Amino acid sequence: MKVSVVLNKVDLLRDMAVDVEDFTLKMREQLSSDLGRTQDGEEILDNIWPTSVLKDPVSLAPIKRWLCENLPKQSPIYPLENISDVPARVVASEITREKLFGVLREEVPYHLTVVNAVWRQEPDGKLLLGQKVVVATEGQSRIVRAWLRQITEDAEREISGTLNFGRSVELHFQVQVDPKWAENEEYYEDVQGLLDRSGSLAFP
Repeated sequence: MKVSVVLNKVDLLRDMAVDVEDFTLKMREQLSSDLGRTQDGEEILDNIWPTSVLKDPVSLAPIKRWLCENLPKQSPIYPLENISDVPARVVASEITREKLFGVLREEVPYHLTVVNAVWRQEPDGKLLLGQKVVVATEGQSRIVRAWLRQITEDAEREISGTLNFGRSVELHFQVQVDPKWAENEEYYEDVQGLLDRSGSLAFP
């Protein structure tokens, strides 16, 4: 099967005075070597596109053109108004996780996950969310607690606009320490985004 690769955030290379064209060429050589060839002798690597979604949206044009030319033409698999095939609860937890990634440093971001314990829609449309932030150590929990208050408003705003049609969102958190959470398959198989179905977070 042919492989195409998107290199995103190449603006960071430019910030470090790295020649993007030279970097892309070296990446192509390395990936071509790693991926090898098909049984017919063709290179498995088909395309490699350097992009910067935020800083250079025009760089996406070759990818869009390739997708239009190569994807099969068919009726939409999902309703057109759907922004994702991922359950809303999963999106909400990922938004919070992304906000934490944006402020945490060193190894902490890669040792946490976010799961929903409470998802309650009020009659006026307000969404009450209780999320558990699971980390591996007590030290990480102290760092995360210190930052949660800082990212809450931003996370509420994005969840409101993305999932709740601009209506109010109220987030509550509980930080839980589980040294072996990363080895727990339930966290990766929780496609509905409601891992903890037994407990609840108390709302003030």
